[in-house]
Amino acid sequence: MPPTPPTPPTAPGPSRRTLATGALALVLLATGTACGDGGGGSDSELAVALSSPVQAQEGQQDLSAGFEQAAEELSWDVQVYDANLSADTQVSHVQTMVDQQADGIAAWALDEDAIAGAYAAATAAEIPLVGVNSRGQGVATSVWWESNTCAEGGVIDELAAFFADVKPGARIAVISGPPAPSIVAMTECFTAAAEAAGLDIVSTQNNTQDTSAAAAALAEDLLSAHPDLDGFWTYNDASALGVSSAVLAGGGSVHTGEDGGEGLVITGVNGDEAAVSSVRNGTLTATVDTDPFCTGITVAAAVRDAIDGSAQEEYVVASEIVTPATVGDFVAPRERTCSVDELPLAD
Repeated sequence: MPPTPPTPPTAPGPSRRTLATGALALVLLATGTACGDGGGGSDSELAVALSSPVQAQEGQQDLSAGFEQAAEELSWDVQVYDANLSADTQVSHVQTMVDQQADGIAAWALDEDAIAGAYAAATAAEIPLVGVNSRGQGVATSVWWESNTCAEGGVIDELAAFFADVKPGARIAVISGPPAPSIVAMTECFTAAAEAAGLDIVSTQNNTQDTSAAAAALAEDLLSAHPDLDGFWTYNDASALGVSSAVLAGGGSVHTGEDGGEGLVITGVNGDEAAVSSVRNGTLTATVDTDPFCTGITVAAAVRDAIDGSAQEEYVVASEIVTPATVGDFVAPRERTCSVDELPLAD
């Protein structure tokens, strides 16, 4: 079993509000590249770095794109590092950031214990630390997806209620992922919410490879062991799509969210393009839109605030469930109207 994560923040419900942040000094994140002298009006260039858990994921790419857009306003030297799901690699990257005397560091920590030494080095060097869906010793502030919090009445409670509405008393399999604190916490939050909603979680498996193919293999085994399953909750869209492919290949069907409908309820998290398309065509029941592009802007705001000493304790970016009933209103992350002055924080 994965280790018990730190208690996630408790943010209020899923409605949105905007936070005026003033003219933010923001950073460009593009793997292996730095922002040049673009004349954004800053008095001096700052060097800011980010450690991403895995840049192969669409949501991480959208998050980086949010930084890139914000960087057009101020030219800051920045570097993004791809840990590629390796905690050891991430530790090395953060130590490199410290050695290069970064002015600010943001990191989505894969292992908060493993990274503690590198964080301590950053703190000793007086480099502000910002956690992304993670905490850690010396972290000045954290930016959270609402889906990674246990907010009472929040999006995770809403997702459990959605399962219970379309399949009361459903027997559900849970597919979690690599034991990163954010994934462990979200899985535990959904498990508690599902049980409170009267759902029966018959098995929890970990997609440690973080791939659709691995999730499909897990789903096949679970369907064989539990042929009376009513649905799957998965920690990300890649896993949800893998589960869907296994269900359909086995002659099953996917529930479309309509009362009394047939098929298995299959949900993901992230709001990836492929997942949203699958919700539209009826091969996925729902996904949680985490707003990754605007999260990138929010992380940049938190970095700026941490550098100047005005950071909030946490910034929680609102999440929303995308279902067949609401998918028509979905706007692609990079086409949204969030700006450096307005952040889509949970209310």
